[in-house]
Amino acid sequence: MENIFPHIQHDPFLVFLSYVIATISAYASIDLARRMRISDGKGKIIWLVSGASVLGIGIWSMHFIAMLAHHFPYPVYYEVGLVIVSVIVAAVGCVIGYYIVSAKPFNISRFLVSGVIMGLGIASMHYIGMEAIQPVTVTYEKSLFFLSIFIAVFASAAALWIGFLSPYAERGMSWKLKLIFSLLMAIAISGMHYTGMAAARYSMTSTLSDTLIDSMLDTRLLAWIVTAVTLIIFLLFFFSITFDRMWRKQEVVQSSILDAAQDGIVVSSSDGRILHANPAFYNLLGQPVKPQLSDQLQAYHPDFKNDIDVNREYHIEVTNSLLEVKRHLIEGENVDHSLWFFRDITENMQDKQKIEFMAYHDTLTQLPNRFKLEAVLSEWLDADYEVACIFLDLDRLKFTNDTLGHEAGDELLQHAAERLKTIISSNDLLARFGGDEFIILLAGDRAKAAMEIAHECVKTMEVPFTVNGVNLRITISAGVCTYPQNADSATELIRFADFSMYESKRNGKNQVTLFNSVIKEQTRRAVQIEEALLTAIDRGEFHLLYQPKISVRTGRLDSVEALLRWNHAQLGAISPAEFIPIAEERGIIDEIGEWVLREACRQWGDWTNEHDQPIAVAVNISPLQFSKDDFLPVLKQIIEDTQIDPHYLELEITESASLAFEDHMKIKLQALREMGIKISLDDFGTGYSSFRHLKEMPIEVLKIDRSFLNELIGNSGQEAIVRSMIQLGHNLNLQVLAEGVEDQLQADWLKQEGCDIVQGFFYSRPVRHDVISDIAHYSKTNNLSPSPTVWRSLSAGTESNRV
Repeated sequence: MENIFPHIQHDPFLVFLSYVIATISAYASIDLARRMRISDGKGKIIWLVSGASVLGIGIWSMHFIAMLAHHFPYPVYYEVGLVIVSVIVAAVGCVIGYYIVSAKPFNISRFLVSGVIMGLGIASMHYIGMEAIQPVTVTYEKSLFFLSIFIAVFASAAALWIGFLSPYAERGMSWKLKLIFSLLMAIAISGMHYTGMAAARYSMTSTLSDTLIDSMLDTRLLAWIVTAVTLIIFLLFFFSITFDRMWRKQEVVQSSILDAAQDGIVVSSSDGRILHANPAFYNLLGQPVKPQLSDQLQAYHPDFKNDIDVNREYHIEVTNSLLEVKRHLIEGENVDHSLWFFRDITENMQDKQKIEFMAYHDTLTQLPNRFKLEAVLSEWLDADYEVACIFLDLDRLKFTNDTLGHEAGDELLQHAAERLKTIISSNDLLARFGGDEFIILLAGDRAKAAMEIAHECVKTMEVPFTVNGVNLRITISAGVCTYPQNADSATELIRFADFSMYESKRNGKNQVTLFNSVIKEQTRRAVQIEEALLTAIDRGEFHLLYQPKISVRTGRLDSVEALLRWNHAQLGAISPAEFIPIAEERGIIDEIGEWVLREACRQWGDWTNEHDQPIAVAVNISPLQFSKDDFLPVLKQIIEDTQIDPHYLELEITESASLAFEDHMKIKLQALREMGIKISLDDFGTGYSSFRHLKEMPIEVLKIDRSFLNELIGNSGQEAIVRSMIQLGHNLNLQVLAEGVEDQLQADWLKQEGCDIVQGFFYSRPVRHDVISDIAHYSKTNNLSPSPTVWRSLSAGTESNRV
């Protein structure tokens, strides 16, 4: 007979426990959705299956604990098979629902289907679990039955929306908001259960045998088992979520650190697959950043392979860059990965090459410097090559620096270097050895042609250079020495070539000299002269001689030219032709030139005190001395100190000097003219003066160089040249002076052609200041000019060295 149960009471504790489990299940569903959203690949599948299963078990646990809260009037039991089926149905429904809704892209129909499936799975779990109650027959009121199913579907859809589709799911939510949603969802889940329980009508169908009772679960025991297992599962689930969150946070921190690095960093597996690569890696390779890591590292470059040595730097070229690659091992428990570092060292290598280039090359001419030269020379000598050294020196660089400025001098050096480059071959070495010095090294068969190459270097400088709009003609002095014929070491090879170069300078520059034993001795003397020059003024070793200049028309003394002479205690009388070039090269010509100018002006004062008629005195001015900024102030101070009348002072400048700095020259010359000082252009005809140049220069005297008087008489061509010079000077309203007059025929010819002033040994050698006094006294006493014979007798024996 069927007994209908009366109103059933509920255990308040179990009802509360069921609600707590429902809340925890809802909270777990929200976290589960978050895990699935941020996971991909296998990780997403693992979270889907394990998490959804835990959620299904949690809802099932809530259901059975709520059922156990019912107090039946008779003892009831639960059939184990149906209990297990109900668990499986709940878990499967959650897994399928989560799987469908997590698929991309989002679709409303898929969302509704997932909610229905998950809701039906939960409802099925509830009603299968109800069927497990024995020995009880359960019937349902239809309206409440369908309402419970609707609540299950609605609650499932709400849980899916909150976890996957809501704005909170997109930006994440705090634990407080999760708790609020969980409490509300627990009400819906509990409402579904208690609605279904309210729809149920129970009746006792029969009694159970002891055997069947033994195979079923007692309600109290089931309650404790379900509660314990559920709590353990929840603990494990939330522990895994917490651990995963911590692990992911660590991965995020590590990834952020790696991604923030400027160097490329890659973690690869043992088979070369990329596990992580920061953006810098892709940027170095010029590739778009790939968030999905599945490529083989070797696909980016064949040299990125796992069999290269670890902890060793490799340089690998990629497109236009040079990468430094280093591989380290990451070894541990079940870990066999490689950590790669990629650094772009293109700029570093370029900087290193620049530094190395700067260390071994001249910054101005870009030629190898002396360090590079010494290294190459040492290498060639070690290989026992025959080597020739050509030592080259620009003859007028200091002059250019002092007159046009150092920028012009630098430009001149660059032009000269470019010309020299055209002469050498690829196996030769052209280096800048010093300020205005170049060296060419030749090896093997090229060394045998050293003299020819040196002469070609000299010849290539014949075409004038244009610097700052000014045409400059420079020359090169060259010296050649060979190894092992003339030198035994690299030091000797360079030094002996240098000696030979200075011999070329002493012999007039613009030529080549091959080293020989005589040069050794001459060089030794040059060094001695250089040392002696430094103290010659202080020791009073310099003195002046004066060569008369004769007026052709009157035969009287027109003026005198002051000429420097030097007598050294050990070296004896040293010719100006020998020590002046050394003084110019060593930069001490200014001090010497100032001494000459002051001494000549002082001597003028002595002569003036002796005679009523002052004697005009001419002084040669070095181009380097004249180009100095302080030349005019120094000259004015000398005039003031010696009280010389500037109208009796004549300054001789060379034609070649005036050409190099025309504008500067005119300004200074004009200032001299305004002071009353006479200007004469020395060595006229040896330079490149134009008519415009001569016309604009404020000069008063053209001084024809002595070279034009050699073989003058009887040489129609030479006579025509000198005649043209005289006419040119007169056409420009200038006086014309011819120097180097040696005989009567030259003197007569010059007088016939209208030359104004003559100077030379035919009249007088350079003489001491007292001889000039005697000449002046003779002219005054006899009221006539000395004849050439008298001139020579007055000056006889005054100097043993010709000018």
